Amino acid sequence: MKTEIKIILEEGSSNKAQGNCFEDLIRNLLSTHQYKIKQNIRFTGMELDLLAEHRQRKDEILYVECKAKEKVSSIELRTFFANVFHHKADFGYFFRTNELEYDAGGLLVEYRNDERYKNLSFFEPEDIIEMLLNSKMIFEPLQSLKPYTISKKVLVVTYMGDFLIYLINESNLLPTKFIVINAINNEAEVTKNVIDLISSKVSEINKLEQIFITKGYSEPRHNLIESENLIETISEVQESENWYDYLPASSKNKHFVGRDTIRTQILEYFKEIHTNKSHKRIFYLNGKSGWGKSSLLLEIKGRCRNKHYKNKFFTVAIDTRSALSDNFVALSFNKIINSAFEQGFISQNFFNQTIEFTSTTDLLTSDSINEYLKVLKSENKYLVLIFDQFEDVFRKKDLFKSFYKFLSDVSDKKPNIIVGFSWKSEFFIPNDDPAYFYWQQAKEQSREFIIKEFGEKEIDGIIKQLEQSIGKLDREIKNRIKESSQGLPWLTKKLCIHIYEQIQQGLKKDKLIESNLNIKDLFEKDKERIEPDELKGLKLIAQKAYDGEFFEISEVGESIDSKVVDSLLHKRLIIKSGINYNIYWDIFRDYLVTNIIPPIGESFLLRQGVNLCLEVFLLFDKNEKVTIESLHKRHPKKIGKTTLENILIELRNLGLVQKNDEYYSISKGNVAITNDGFILFITQKFQNYTPYLNLKRRNLVFITKDDIVNVLKETFKQEYQDKTWETYALYLISWFLLSEIDIKTKIVEPRKGRGRSRISISTNNALPRMTFNEILKSVDKIPTGIESKAAADLILLGIIDDEKVLTPIGEELKKLNILERAALLRKLAKVIPKMEKIDKILQIHPKITAKQLIEMVGVDFFGGKAKSSKILYASSVMSWLKSK
Repeated sequence: MKTEIKIILEEGSSNKAQGNCFEDLIRNLLSTHQYKIKQNIRFTGMELDLLAEHRQRKDEILYVECKAKEKVSSIELRTFFANVFHHKADFGYFFRTNELEYDAGGLLVEYRNDERYKNLSFFEPEDIIEMLLNSKMIFEPLQSLKPYTISKKVLVVTYMGDFLIYLINESNLLPTKFIVINAINNEAEVTKNVIDLISSKVSEINKLEQIFITKGYSEPRHNLIESENLIETISEVQESENWYDYLPASSKNKHFVGRDTIRTQILEYFKEIHTNKSHKRIFYLNGKSGWGKSSLLLEIKGRCRNKHYKNKFFTVAIDTRSALSDNFVALSFNKIINSAFEQGFISQNFFNQTIEFTSTTDLLTSDSINEYLKVLKSENKYLVLIFDQFEDVFRKKDLFKSFYKFLSDVSDKKPNIIVGFSWKSEFFIPNDDPAYFYWQQAKEQSREFIIKEFGEKEIDGIIKQLEQSIGKLDREIKNRIKESSQGLPWLTKKLCIHIYEQIQQGLKKDKLIESNLNIKDLFEKDKERIEPDELKGLKLIAQKAYDGEFFEISEVGESIDSKVVDSLLHKRLIIKSGINYNIYWDIFRDYLVTNIIPPIGESFLLRQGVNLCLEVFLLFDKNEKVTIESLHKRHPKKIGKTTLENILIELRNLGLVQKNDEYYSISKGNVAITNDGFILFITQKFQNYTPYLNLKRRNLVFITKDDIVNVLKETFKQEYQDKTWETYALYLISWFLLSEIDIKTKIVEPRKGRGRSRISISTNNALPRMTFNEILKSVDKIPTGIESKAAADLILLGIIDDEKVLTPIGEELKKLNILERAALLRKLAKVIPKMEKIDKILQIHPKITAKQLIEMVGVDFFGGKAKSSKILYASSVMSWLKSK
């Protein structure tokens, strides 16, 4: 039986008033040893330090520390020894009301076995209660308690009196009831106000039934805190039966693709724990919604079953969305223990006890668990318990406390248990939320693994699964999937499932290039393929899940007809987790509630020049269906047939042209087959085009080919040579310049021919190299007399282009007087991204030095290797923003 002491101080009272309650307990304890308090040295929160003297041996001084806190550390034990010495005390008493940290426990054993510390005494919670009982300062109704199995005893010392709580275990797993009595007068009635106070601090009794054993109650009473008879099902993370299921990818069925690096890192971390190279027992996966965290956890679980790991690690991945009460962590822990028995990881020949837990928050302290952990240690085997969708814990009031306590105990005691969880990086906990502290502490105890976007290898893996179901796909279709997915795992899978379903419905493969792969439209199609009552039910389930409540099996037939639920399950739009129903995908759930999708645009690479595409577009007549042979004959330049086919693929990809059998036609009836009609269409198309949106967000002064290359590389995950990226950038520039998009005036058009040498600069990471005054003086020398260093800065500012030719801004600058030039130069400089950041710092710290600025922004912000070079560079940059 575990024993604890809880001190409950009155909120809002003075330090002195709070200290009286605490000090009374210590005074009573010391009086049993014939000591009286001589001096109160310190009282802060839940810690009390004081000096006492012996009543008979007047010269004998006792130094006392009492820690009424969650856990006592080894540092506090060492400090106690130093304080006894510092105060020249003859003896030292250390009282604690709760457990020691793991390291502190080891140090305490050393102290007790070392003759040098024989003048120090350490009192456990059970020792303190025993002293109070022996001195008849508190009492227990031992005869009345005999029929009960007690898993935990808590002495609660409060400003309203002292009380004893007993947790009663009738389930052979967790306590189900509790008894509370007045510790001074066992027959006195414990009022509802007292129960409310205690339950606010001793959370373990909140969901338990109160029973009464003393005669002081005049009539039978129900438990004051309503018992919740919850049927709590512990569900493991479900995995896909087919690759096209909207469930985490099954490792067992070989649906999981890629992620080699992070998978290896996690398994290496397990091996470090197994070989005692790492003492951290907690880890978590950090990644955005739909990035494959659940699938990776299943892959880790699967890998732990192979021949290399099956005798070292036993893994279970729990779906946290099925959590209903504080019992969830204990039941999950019990599930992995039982599963390990059932699957032969631990033989019951070595362990034949019934598993019991002290309470819902004390999972590692019972005798049966301690014996089980000894077996794991002796065999050097580890249980790996992983909680998926962990952020859902923080949606449920106070549930996170039992999780945190378990994480903290595992981290502290370092048993042969590894605990993992997945975390949605966009889930935000405000600073003032009670859960914020627990989440920060959990992170500090954990090893973080960051899950990233898909690379080309992972996308190819999903496409390969699609091809295994429908046959080989053309290169153009595969490129379309890669470009549209933008490396987002959820979008890659959604697009491939959409294509699979289209083929199943009879669409021919050669029509796929014209498919609408806009994600919002795909979600709308999910809604359109169901009946009105199904959509209503779907939205209700989504709203409840969004609010953190969940639609339960008990509600089927009441809020939503059972046939509707069965239909939604069959259509894979909802999934069942324990007794809860949820939407198949968090992203779709959020869309049903908010009508907002993640901020992504359409993505595709333009592989043909705009003029070639315009020429072919203008060959069509309205409502005309024409073969490629006819178009080839009409083309004035007699281009090759293969080139024409590629141009038509581009136009189909854009949605301008469609193909039926061997005939092509304009697919948009409202698009005029004119230059203006073409320009209007592509201008509208670009409004939701990812590279355009990314360029616009950067707010560049001007846009070079290098800027566009960088954006294309960031957006698309294909692995092309630099020369290929440059070609695609040139194509895109030609399209942008023909359109009427707002950023076209910022684009620096690459000049054809050899000409003079060009200077290419990406404004995103650049800063002026010369001082403000040096550039101001160089304006008159444009274009013939400027040096290359100044030319780079002038290009950065948009005053000349990459062939040192004046831009429209440069021509305007040359017409201005010196003061007007200075004002314009400063304005141009302030919109450069890095300059904008520095300007904000200078506005807050106008007197900052170059050295201080470098420390604030980081050493890599400015160029140069030597520190002195960085300081000179920073000084030059600051001259632009400090000039008057």
